[in-house]
Amino acid sequence: MLERRLGRISRILVASAVTTSLLGGAFSRSVFAQEAKPEASSASTADVDRVLTALQDRGDALKDIRCRVRFVEDDRVNLTKRTKEGRIVLVTGEPNARFLIQFDKTEADGVAGKREWYLFDGRWLFEGVERLEQVTKREMARSGEKLNLFDLETAPFPLPFGQKKETIRRNFEVTLIPPASSDPPTTEHLVCLPKPESKFFDRYDKLEFFVLKELRLPSRIVVTKNGGLEVETADFPDLSNSSINAGVQDKDLAQPSEWKKYKVVTEELGASGEAPP
Repeated sequence: MLERRLGRISRILVASAVTTSLLGGAFSRSVFAQEAKPEASSASTADVDRVLTALQDRGDALKDIRCRVRFVEDDRVNLTKRTKEGRIVLVTGEPNARFLIQFDKTEADGVAGKREWYLFDGRWLFEGVERLEQVTKREMARSGEKLNLFDLETAPFPLPFGQKKETIRRNFEVTLIPPASSDPPTTEHLVCLPKPESKFFDRYDKLEFFVLKELRLPSRIVVTKNGGLEVETADFPDLSNSSINAGVQDKDLAQPSEWKKYKVVTEELGASGEAPP
């Protein structure tokens, strides 16, 4: 229940919690696997491990990050497209990492929308919606409770930075494919197909990571679902050395001043540790 309710923020950070049908997912993964076979010979297992190790090592050394984000949802069933642009600020720490995602510009099928915010303070997840003038405050952990937000398998909203090589290998067949002209510059392109025994098998057709060669962080993440009919892309266009470990301060993660006039809806954890439905 909690994972479904956090689908939107999960899609923004890495991928959504929407489940594709077993038949549709299996068919699409088969197609993607066939497409990947000719490319698989272009890179060895050692090359894949090199990129995954670089991602892990960079994540282990990450203290904070600040960059722009552009998120696109392409629904090819309903022929709709949503685009959101803004910034993300993330800082690691104890007991939990904290982040703020602020979308200053939103657009759905050419129609401009209002601002949106997602703020996690280590315990509470706040979702602010300018259109509703409302903030929803959801308790994600007890006071002092530790959440590993970088664990792809267990985090309520896994973060796009700091993933472990072992976890990715355990859940996905990973291929490093040759660069294309449409790829972000100076990146290496990983294609991840969920393994049948993985919890992600019924959720995604494939995940793609475009990893900056020098910075060793993804500048683009693409999620394909529902037999290729849903494609979600997160771009971090200005990600660079100046974006990381630059000293994010508490004020950078403060609640926006606009929220002072908004209605607040609070959802606390129940006795079982689950948020109410």
